[in-house]
Amino acid sequence: MKLYFVRHGIAEDMAESDFARELTARGRRRVAQSARVLRQLNLRPQRIYSSPRLRSRQTADIIAAALDRPVTLADEVNFGFDLDDVRDLTRGIDSKAEVMFVGHNPDMSLLVHQVTGVNVSMKKGGLARVDVYDGAATQGELVWLIAPKVFDALAGNNALLQSDPPPHKLPATPHTLQPLIQRRWSPLGFDRERGIDRATLLSILEAGRWAASSSNLQPWRFIVARREDQAEFQRLLSVIREGNQPWAQHAAVLMIAVAHKFRQPGVINRHAGYDLGQAIAQMVLQALDHGVYAHQMGGFYPDRARETYQIPEDYEPYTAVAMAYRTSDLDHLGDGHRQREASQRERQSLTDLVFSGGWAQPADFLL
Repeated sequence: MKLYFVRHGIAEDMAESDFARELTARGRRRVAQSARVLRQLNLRPQRIYSSPRLRSRQTADIIAAALDRPVTLADEVNFGFDLDDVRDLTRGIDSKAEVMFVGHNPDMSLLVHQVTGVNVSMKKGGLARVDVYDGAATQGELVWLIAPKVFDALAGNNALLQSDPPPHKLPATPHTLQPLIQRRWSPLGFDRERGIDRATLLSILEAGRWAASSSNLQPWRFIVARREDQAEFQRLLSVIREGNQPWAQHAAVLMIAVAHKFRQPGVINRHAGYDLGQAIAQMVLQALDHGVYAHQMGGFYPDRARETYQIPEDYEPYTAVAMAYRTSDLDHLGDGHRQREASQRERQSLTDLVFSGGWAQPADFLL
């Protein structure tokens, strides 16, 4: 398991309480710069745990926004953070996963020493990566120790640091949402330089495999083309409607989602499309957990897909899907698509969608 220990950025010296000490303007700038470097280094922590003290929370939020990951506030990462707390917070997490802790000294420096035997002095805004080899996190190797000045030097390398990460496009919601659901939307601005590695793609497809389905028939099938395989990618792109091709051509992965129409010979499975939708929904959220965004399209040619891929008659092509990482560089998009990318996200209200007692009669508990 890869463990990242991050000390909070430069904070103000005085506040009404230690909990309320904020990052200074310089501290924010340096953490933001470091976060952009971490993004280019392709850090993918499955969890980011932060001390509840404000300066650590602000540090974690800046890093999480750059890496497109959620933050969990954990009292364990407050003052007194120790190996027992590390074990508690990583229990049940896959041994190949990455986990980040954002907190305070001397705890961060002491933990690195306890696990690796190396004496370190973590600077404000610094990061240590420790690879551990046992579930008890008692033995590991110090792989990185990055001081803020090293982050500054890396940030000055234009070959490494290309652009700021795009901001989240969060909706205004009156009710609480799980962070992945809140961040889910269908962008057009895809990073043309960054592919989706095999392990990430398999993780996304595995999420679809484990979706619920009527009688466990699992009617979904997926035709997938990766950008690395240009011939197959162009073949699948050819079944996408012309209005979607200008942006979809920059995706890292294209997919046609297909459902088996029958429960058994001659018996229609009227739930097939519903089940396929559940599988795609799980894949979309699993992708987002990796920082990958999906854009689903009805704008493709089902008959052309059927002919191109010799899809049998008892299977129905339902939708196309483009997947990729996002980018702030939208120069490859036309004006209309750039405007669409910048538009606000909107939804009908629950009173328009949820009924009770009769059709179109809003449920009482909504009012």
